[in-house]
This record gives sequence, structure tokens and C-alpha cells, in this order.
Amino acid sequence: MRAAVLHKYNQPLTVEEVEIAKPHEGEVLLKIKAAGVCHSDLYVLEGSTPVPPPLIPGHEAVAVVEEVGPAVSGLAPGDAVVTSFIWPCGRCRNCARGMENLCERFADVRLRGVLLDGEHHVYLKGQPLRVFLGGVWAEMAVVPATAVAKLPMALANRPETAMLGCAFLTAYGAVVNSGAVSPGDTVAVVGTGGVGLATVQVARAVGARVIAVGRNPEKLKLAKNHGAEVVDVREGDPVKAVRDLTGGRGADVVIEAVGSEETVDMSVEMAAAGGRVVLVGLMAVGKKAPIHIARVVRAGITIVGSYGARPKVDLPKVISLVGRGLLKPETLAGPLYSLSQVNEAVEALRSGKAVRPIIVPS
Repeated sequence: MRAAVLHKYNQPLTVEEVEIAKPHEGEVLLKIKAAGVCHSDLYVLEGSTPVPPPLIPGHEAVAVVEEVGPAVSGLAPGDAVVTSFIWPCGRCRNCARGMENLCERFADVRLRGVLLDGEHHVYLKGQPLRVFLGGVWAEMAVVPATAVAKLPMALANRPETAMLGCAFLTAYGAVVNSGAVSPGDTVAVVGTGGVGLATVQVARAVGARVIAVGRNPEKLKLAKNHGAEVVDVREGDPVKAVRDLTGGRGADVVIEAVGSEETVDMSVEMAAAGGRVVLVGLMAVGKKAPIHIARVVRAGITIVGSYGARPKVDLPKVISLVGRGLLKPETLAGPLYSLSQVNEAVEALRSGKAVRPIIVPS
């Protein structure tokens, strides 16, 4: 099969012929129909998320099951699925407590570029290749069966559904699980990339008033099209703007979807007394952000991290919301690129020209 391979950080990917092993116990072999290009992939390409090359990036996809490994139930060849970047083992303490997005085994292997069993599944000229959370920038991939959810046939042939397993799953976890957003709450979403704009849609779907904060006029327009009020950070103090829109009190929930010192501080300042700040955006590993602790304490602000959501429980709910027309990934996805155009797709995301470029391997 063909795959996009990164040999060195900050270098173009090359499309090469590689070998893929059969799925092991609890795994499935997938034929990739479409895969998203996410900022988390850029961090891997740059080395900010230190998965050692050579490796195959890509962690959100719509696919068809080609083969199931031993001890896999509920999935069969021919099933259309969407992949999640969360890989629950189903056996650790956190999985047993219903916190499968914080799976201990997954945390152990996530940056090692191997599957849950610690094994490599893809080889280049006999040498093992690492994969970043699936390595779906390829014609085929092996992933844990716990990391996929079935798609109804009505969604199976839509490339934009690749976004459901990362951007929209992350947004759902931030809004519903970590943010505990209720109908009528005011939610400020800081950042209008793929995750930020997916968060706007999920927050609107649960009945919240949404204020989108960003700097890209086209992306702010997309947020507005989905019912959000918008604040352009280039036009003045965004904290003041959010407070003006909320009668001076601030937002009930602020969801930070950028991952920078400036936007973390901004998010804390935007929160109402008793409000909640949900941190979704990833910084480079080891990087820290200052927080105005006195305000957090005196205003009783809760700050929580949010990492994805639960594939078995939450991903089917995301799929249902798409089927009901409450989430519209097609408004955020594209353009489409062939696998041989992978570097163009990466540049489209890096430059801000696209919210979520989609790679169609074949």
C-alpha cells in the first residue's frame, strides 16, 4: 500500500510503498476512504509533539473495515466506520471508571507510535514505521477496534465525516462532558480552527448562546453562519468585547481551542464569576502558560483540561447529531487532496487557507 511518510521533522513528506501486517487481537484493518489534516498533525511534523520519525501521520478518518482480528465483536468486513484518535484499552482503571478518553494504556503508547499491544504494524523496506494515532494518511491502517464507530450508510460516502473522530469528538467532550454546557448558557469559543468551529456547532446544538473569538475573517464568517456572535481580536480588546456582549459578567463557559499563553490568559479573563474554563488547545510538550491565580480564586473559576471524548459512548452521539442535521461537518471540510498532494494539504492548513483539508488516498 501507499502511505505518506515523514522521515525528518520540518521536512516534506514522501509517498512510498509500505507493507502492513494483519490485525492482531482486538484490532481491525481499514481501507481509508478519506482522512483529515489537523493541527495536531502539524505539531508532529514539526516535532513539537515528539513522535520519533520515520512515521505515518494522520489520526481522523472515514474508512471501510477490510479485516477484523481475533476477539473483535460488533464489526465485520464491509462496515463503514469513523476512526477516533482515542484508543481505549477497556481494561485499565480509567476505562473501568468510564473515563476511556484517559485510558492509561493509551497514554503509555500515544507518543511511541505503536498500537496498544506495543507492536509495530507498518514496515518500510523491512524496517518498522511508527504511526501517529493510526497513521491514516495512507491507503490502509490498523487501529484498535475500540477506536472506531460504525457509520450509517447515509454518511459512509461523505469525506467530511473524517472530522467526526477528532474535531467534533473533541468539541463534544469540551462542550458536553468537561464544559457541562446547559441550554441558555453563554459559551465563548476562543479559536476558530477546525476544533473551534466544531465547538461552535456543538454548543449551538445543545442550545447555548455562542460567542466565537478569532482573527481570521473567513473563519469568523463561518462561525457567524452557524449562529455565533463574533469577536475579531484585531479590532480591540477581546476580553472587553466578550464582557460587553454579556452585560459585563463574562461567559458562563469559555472553551480555549488554540493552545497559546495569550489565549489561555484571555480565556480566564473572559469567564464569569463561578464560570468554567475548558482548555482544549494543545501546546508543545513541556510548554507552560501563566494564569491569573488571584482572579481564579476570588471569582471561583473552574479550569479543566479536556482531551477528546469516549469513542464507545460519545462518538455515536456525535454521529447521531450529524444524521439529524444539527452538526454540519461539510461546511468546514475541504478542499480534497490526493495522497500524492499531501504536502499541499498540510500547507493549506498551516497557512490558514483551509479549516480542514481532506486527503482521499485512492
